[in-house]
Amino acid sequence: MKKRLLLHICCAPDGVYIPETLSDEFEVICYFYNPNIFPKEEYEKRKREMERVAEAKGYELVVGDYNYEDFVKSAEKLYYLPEKSARCDFCLRMRMEESARKAKELNCQVFATVLTVSPHKDFEKINIIGKEVGEKYGVEYMPSNFKKNDGFKKSVEEGKKLNLYRQDYCGCESSLVYRKMFKDAESGDVVFLFYGDKVGIFDLDSVKKHIERNNLKTGFVFYKHKPTENVLKYAYELRIFLEPYDNLEWRKRIFEKKGKKVEVIKLSDIANRDIFLDPC
Repeated sequence: MKKRLLLHICCAPDGVYIPETLSDEFEVICYFYNPNIFPKEEYEKRKREMERVAEAKGYELVVGDYNYEDFVKSAEKLYYLPEKSARCDFCLRMRMEESARKAKELNCQVFATVLTVSPHKDFEKINIIGKEVGEKYGVEYMPSNFKKNDGFKKSVEEGKKLNLYRQDYCGCESSLVYRKMFKDAESGDVVFLFYGDKVGIFDLDSVKKHIERNNLKTGFVFYKHKPTENVLKYAYELRIFLEPYDNLEWRKRIFEKKGKKVEVIKLSDIANRDIFLDPC
């Protein structure tokens, strides 16, 4: 007799083919639970697409509650943090924990998630979280790396066959803001990459003025020492990217591959630290 496996689904493109790959070994129940998605119209669109996949493929699908207000309240102190930060860790854990709880409720012996098919997600971190919440609820977590063996490519190909909607941001309001910022960065004649050991409030003011003088909307600032909470919040308000210094060369290559002109600038070259004593 097959074990019952609850498979958390984040979106239709990521969940289009994985359930059938597991069906030989498990009785698979797909669980669409994503209260992080903003706005509600976007949530409904993604949910409908997964319902369409389930109907076309014959998958059993359970849809969780869309308790967005609870998500926002729980994550309210993390909204300004950049992508792949504690904000994203919180969201991953919240969805994984609910999946483990739901698996227990539905008498599933095992649970997993399709999140690991995404090239933008850290499968090792997801598997660690899955194991922890599985132990909490007494449900076995099946570790995965569904992007292996061209998994992501297969999901794209299968999605095209069904003409699935493929979103261009992860889900929450902050990820939508950062996606718009990235599009703004790509739309300019040049991309500015600023860097420095420490980044303060006055540094960000100087960056913003430099950006505006060049008729641009945003830029990237790379730091060697983690900024304070006030600086992170201020960068979000100014719509300026703040990233670790280790990301600089990677970002530079990404924009150069897109044919963009890139300028790498020292913060000290535009921020007058002899005049301003930055308290943050």
